[in-house]
Amino acid sequence: MKKILLCFLGILLVIVEISITNYIDIFNVSFNLLTIYITIISLYLDETDVSIIGAIIGLVKDIAVGGIFGVNALILFTIGYGISFLKNKIYKESNITIFALVFIASLFDSMVNIATAIPIYNTYGILNLVIKGIITIPLINSILSVLLYNLFKTSILKLKED
Repeated sequence: MKKILLCFLGILLVIVEISITNYIDIFNVSFNLLTIYITIISLYLDETDVSIIGAIIGLVKDIAVGGIFGVNALILFTIGYGISFLKNKIYKESNITIFALVFIASLFDSMVNIATAIPIYNTYGILNLVIKGIITIPLINSILSVLLYNLFKTSILKLKED
């Protein structure tokens, strides 16, 4: 039941991201709630569970947003599996850990999106994409993730207990 609720929460975050947060620009980029969400729940769920949730949420985002079908599903699947695989080797309750994991996940997300979007769309210059994808987006996502983690810490830590 918990996994179904987490999946529905992720789908709700897709709707919030598409309808609200994509229109909030900070330094000409918007933050990615799904990357933050998958990164945080990956610390407390099994690899299989979080990978399936990430793939479902990614497919919903791919269907809703458009673009290259399957890229977001692959990204969220990989982030979920990778972090969940390493969850026993990391100290989860540290803000620095959350910041670093979301930074790495956002960097991976940006690099895959840049690599798949450049040959097809080619709308921005490579320097602009690199600055946004390597510096701005990961920093904004990481700062927001620490704020959200501290805000919802009690709810997140209940994932560990179940």
